[in-house]
Amino acid sequence: MKYEDVEYHLLEKFPEFIPDEISCGLPYCIAGGFALYLLEAYKNNDDNLLISAGNFIEDLYSYEDEELNNLATVGYLEAIQNVWGNNSVNPEEMFKYLGERAKKEWVQLNADWGGPNFDF
Repeated sequence: MKYEDVEYHLLEKFPEFIPDEISCGLPYCIAGGFALYLLEAYKNNDDNLLISAGNFIEDLYSYEDEELNNLATVGYLEAIQNVWGNNSVNPEEMFKYLGERAKKEWVQLNADWGGPNFDF
């Protein structure tokens, strides 16, 4: 997958997710909207969607591409942490849905920002 193709793959995998017009074509803005979409899934106890989202994020790391890795971490993971936390939901609830690499990056984000640390 190429960086410029992430939006297409995201929308293909999650057709119910509709980014706002302002975000279209801006991967980091889309990641923020996706974090809101996942927050609603969490509130609705949609574990299957959250598992799929965790798999999607993990897949971005599988390409060992710096742009994709940064988007996965700074775009998707950090957006989840910020959006969920700003909406009074503990973002650590998403941790269990993440793959191995994403969990490592999540822990590093927490360390960078002084948040909780996990052993896994």
